[in-house]
Amino acid sequence: MSEQIFIEGSVGKIEVFVDYPQGEVKGFAVVCHPHPLQGGTPHHKIPVLLAQMYLERGCVVYRPSFRGSGQSAGVHDEGHGETDDILKVIQFARAQHLGLPFYAGGFSFGAHVMAKSYASLPEELQAKQMILCGLPTATVAGIRHYVTPEVKGDILFIHGEADDITLLSDMIHWARPQRHLITTLPGANHFFTGYLKQLRIAMSRFLAVG
Repeated sequence: MSEQIFIEGSVGKIEVFVDYPQGEVKGFAVVCHPHPLQGGTPHHKIPVLLAQMYLERGCVVYRPSFRGSGQSAGVHDEGHGETDDILKVIQFARAQHLGLPFYAGGFSFGAHVMAKSYASLPEELQAKQMILCGLPTATVAGIRHYVTPEVKGDILFIHGEADDITLLSDMIHWARPQRHLITTLPGANHFFTGYLKQLRIAMSRFLAVG
């Protein structure tokens, strides 16, 4: 059962769900959920899977609710204020787990916010490993243009080949100058419907060598 806590952010309280591993705590992780205006919450299947992966490896996992969703204060800010909030959550979590490694994850809009948060941290404070699924890197479904910063480090990018919301071709274009590896699931849509087993395998292999 997740513990619900509240962290003070720049526009008020940030609701955070915290999960604790069985046994020794070996690190901490912050996981971001998909777009709240499209029904995304910390309880979505992809952030829940990410949380499980990190829990199994001894991490305390923090899953915040973005502004204006759940019981978090504020209104949706298209990833700008949300980045400030996630940096506050990371700072809070680090203070609870001094000296332990930090891990990160995000899906869709949450992957974008986590990438921005990661890029704004000094290198020594960045996540040891990060998993970003369905990262938006250009115009999403003709609705909004995302500018995702360049990032480097030990990062797993997972994308659905048939993603019609955040196109694989856009992801490849963004990744090309950085020479990132991308794990592509043939036939998978943006929400990885029917591909949770394959997601778990890809994540397990990545985290096993971290």
